[in-house]
Amino acid sequence: MQARYVCPVSRGEQRSAFTRAMGSVMALWIFAAAMGCKGDAPSGSASGAAPAPSGDEAVAASGAEAATGAEAGDANTGAAAPAWLEAALREPPELLAAAPTHPPASEAGQCPDKKARDRGVGVMTSPRVPAAGKTMRIWAADLGEETPLALRIETEDGEPVPATVDAYGGVPARSIVRFEPPAAGKYTVVVGRAGEGLRCREFWVAKYEKAAEPPSPPSEHVWRVRGRWDASEEALYAAWVAELFAAPPGEDLAWRSLHAVTSDPKRNLFFNHEGWEDSSDFALELTPDCADLPYYLRAYYAWKRHLPFGFHRCSRGGTDKAPRCFSSWSVDEPPDLSEKWVSGEEPYTGRDVIQRFFSRTLAWGVHTGNGRCALDDQDNDLYPVALTREGLRPGTIYADPYGHILVLTQFVPPREGRPGILYAVDGQPDASITRKRFWEGNFLWNPDPKLGGSGFKNFRPFVWDEREVEVTTPSEFPDAPPVVSKELRKVLVPMSDGALARLEGYGRPAADQGQLDADAFYDTMEGIISPEPRDPLLALREAVDALAEAARIRVTSVDNATRWFAEHPGERIEMPWGHSIFETTGAWENFSTPARDLRLLLAMDVVRNYEEKVARAPAAFGLSAAELPEAKARIAELRDLLLADPMYAITYTRSDGSKQRVTLAELLRRSAEFEMAYNPNDCVERRWAAPPKSAEIASCKRVAPDDQRKQMAAYRSWFAQRRRPARGDPGPDVPGVERPPEEED
Repeated sequence: MQARYVCPVSRGEQRSAFTRAMGSVMALWIFAAAMGCKGDAPSGSASGAAPAPSGDEAVAASGAEAATGAEAGDANTGAAAPAWLEAALREPPELLAAAPTHPPASEAGQCPDKKARDRGVGVMTSPRVPAAGKTMRIWAADLGEETPLALRIETEDGEPVPATVDAYGGVPARSIVRFEPPAAGKYTVVVGRAGEGLRCREFWVAKYEKAAEPPSPPSEHVWRVRGRWDASEEALYAAWVAELFAAPPGEDLAWRSLHAVTSDPKRNLFFNHEGWEDSSDFALELTPDCADLPYYLRAYYAWKRHLPFGFHRCSRGGTDKAPRCFSSWSVDEPPDLSEKWVSGEEPYTGRDVIQRFFSRTLAWGVHTGNGRCALDDQDNDLYPVALTREGLRPGTIYADPYGHILVLTQFVPPREGRPGILYAVDGQPDASITRKRFWEGNFLWNPDPKLGGSGFKNFRPFVWDEREVEVTTPSEFPDAPPVVSKELRKVLVPMSDGALARLEGYGRPAADQGQLDADAFYDTMEGIISPEPRDPLLALREAVDALAEAARIRVTSVDNATRWFAEHPGERIEMPWGHSIFETTGAWENFSTPARDLRLLLAMDVVRNYEEKVARAPAAFGLSAAELPEAKARIAELRDLLLADPMYAITYTRSDGSKQRVTLAELLRRSAEFEMAYNPNDCVERRWAAPPKSAEIASCKRVAPDDQRKQMAAYRSWFAQRRRPARGDPGPDVPGVERPPEEED
């Protein structure tokens, strides 16, 4: 299955498109000035009484292809935009993902002796048995220092092998080589900095590539554990995740499933590590949702490396109660085998066992409750991390208070006043994977412990420990029950906070984030992502970009529901009750958008009230108290222009097949109606809150049933108050609609 990698234009084309679009914004300003809507000071915001033009008016007003900036002013009105606005609308400094450097091989130094090796530096080669003349990958990573690593490959005789090293600084520092070994034999890779060797690894290259098939099925364990987690493995894991989802900033990035990513040899450094598992008839199907995704990534890496892996069986929590975990399970236990396999009715291979582990044992075993255990609860899979640049690395998860989970993938540093970006990926109920940036509209925050332990967390490594376990053996006497006894055995268990704190390179578990209110949390995070003062107007534009990104992603979600109804004419999707509208199973989970719409409403609030965000922490934006009033006025004026600009508009397909464009300004004006726009039984026009009696709504051919609309009206206060109900909240009674018996509190 191919990735849906959305990059409609090249970077150069994006810049020219941006220039044209900014010309359209300037023309909109000039149009507004000519109509008397703009003066020396702003006359309102997108939610105020003087909305910017939208729809056909916005197109006519923009004149983007005919004139830009002052030229449009000279030709049409003679008005000139203020200098600050011209400066604000210039193309901003381009944010660049950390560009690779290519340190000379000599900087790797010499292979250190065993005692001098830096055990925080990891080195990995793939595939497991490389062949001469065939592409292999080598990567090294370090969480302890951000300076790029140099890397050198040598033959058994000590001769260097020519290879291009892509070295990246940051957390982790990582260096990657893709090359074709020239001949069979023994090689050594040396990793170091500034001429000092830090770590080395030997590997053998075969003369020919051998066809590989899945191994025989295991019976005692899912996979044999041969290694252990330490700082070097965590660095390699973070580097693998970073490479798996790397992309230039600003590009929309999405795949239909996780296996669309792992089957891409340009992304997956472990591609076909064993020779069969990612690109053949034996390829695994990996289809996690948001709760499964971090576990799938961790398990996939652990499987390739034969490392420990496990998880807890946890509750989902409830009203005023955080989730709690009970027993743990690990891959050292016997695999779950199909009855037909056990009976011999169907043959099976080691591949089938691994596929069943992912799609059944793991997918059925974890859920969003695993990520939301209390921050001071050690009996679970994850531990809270410090909010620092070092703590927030690729592979770190974010569990929001309402059940959504994301995985950090990439940090893009700030540049010349333009804020940096922290990227993450998440899974969806339809198994698609999308990339999202950190901001209030994507990363919801509520420190209320009754909702569980929200925040950033890392996996606890599973380690060997001696524990007393129950052992059942058949009785030696006929018809007697089996004998149950207890004995000490080595089992895999998750590490405690105390053990983690003593483990070099991991960092002490830190629950401090749980003490932050929403404003403090977002201010802290933005200070980490962009430590230097941010230009408030560039920051506003980033917020508008993020809002537009959220709206574009919603187009796909709504279209999915439209396609489902086209394939199931006349059917109705049942609506759950209470909190379950946000988290359930089946068609409602797949095609409704209550959680997405709540995040979209929060995103609208961020943009609508951006000047208040700046006023809360003016120093973070390089402003003094005296400069704040003028800055707030400029933010309001620029926001109106950006929201009205066609560059940020979304386009959806109406029920009659025609295209409808909606600007962000129009979306904000419709925000109240978005409080009841999540029901998949409604037509697409209602899903986009088309105004009553408008030409846009005229093509609507499907309306949610009356009982469901009454439910939505009863639940509307949750969206109006931007408040997701606690798990288990049954919701208010709905006059005239009987609650199903199984849904009663």
